[in-house]
Amino acid sequence: MSDPRVVAALKPYIITAWSGHRGDADIPKPIREVWAHKFRPGRQKQPIQQSNVDIAILSPRGELVHSFDAVGKAGYGRAPEMVNRTLTQIRYATSHLPSSRPRISSRKLSLFRLPGSRTGQTGLRVFVTFDDQLMPAYRRPVVEFVPLNRHDWLPLTWPEKKRDVDASLLAKWLSQVYPPGVMERVDKVTKRPFAITRVSGTLSLSPQTPYGGERYAVASGRVRLGDSSDDDFSYSGNLDLVLTYTRDAPEVQTVKGIFRGLYPRTDRFRGTTRQIALYAVFETCPR
Repeated sequence: MSDPRVVAALKPYIITAWSGHRGDADIPKPIREVWAHKFRPGRQKQPIQQSNVDIAILSPRGELVHSFDAVGKAGYGRAPEMVNRTLTQIRYATSHLPSSRPRISSRKLSLFRLPGSRTGQTGLRVFVTFDDQLMPAYRRPVVEFVPLNRHDWLPLTWPEKKRDVDASLLAKWLSQVYPPGVMERVDKVTKRPFAITRVSGTLSLSPQTPYGGERYAVASGRVRLGDSSDDDFSYSGNLDLVLTYTRDAPEVQTVKGIFRGLYPRTDRFRGTTRQIALYAVFETCPR
């Protein structure tokens, strides 16, 4: 879906998404229709590869026009085939709409604004990317904005000398460091994805040489993250931060940093585990 050709083909459409399971009570009507066709009796015997992602095209009235499995025969890890198949399916659906040439609005679009851009918002932006070579879409960065208050910044106040910082005190924003789009870590009962609830590790926070009208400090250390499951699942990485302060106050003014880690992703079909690079970049929002 992130391929430029697919993006161009979808330009006339309004894009939305729904995530759930076949046993849910609140499944939207078009999705019920898609799944009724996809999982109709006897169809599983056909040699068609199925994924857990479907794409559906609706008419302006919300009626289902066409749907298809996002992977299909192409299979995971074969990006060119998946892109070409997706383009073919979208063009087919477009030709079956009430108007085969959807109108593109002439309204001038405003520039994209990152989360946390509104005046008065303080906090951190977290840019996360998951370097899974078999799933190119996961390599596109996902941006989260985490609002922070004065209390949240206290662990990183100006260090008069080198000191240690408990990484769990930064859990409010470190908990956003997980692979975007990966749904394999879900509760078997509720079918809801687990959240990052365990953060551990120690950062070394040390003052640096002042420059201009600002003071600087660097925080570095190893951080381990775990989710809310009961199987003790976790992963870790190195966290490095650069912080600025004014010369006459201990409060943090800006933060920029990066997390570099490895995430163990398990293939449920092959029973193998791959260690995949997981990156996150942090920056304070303009004040």
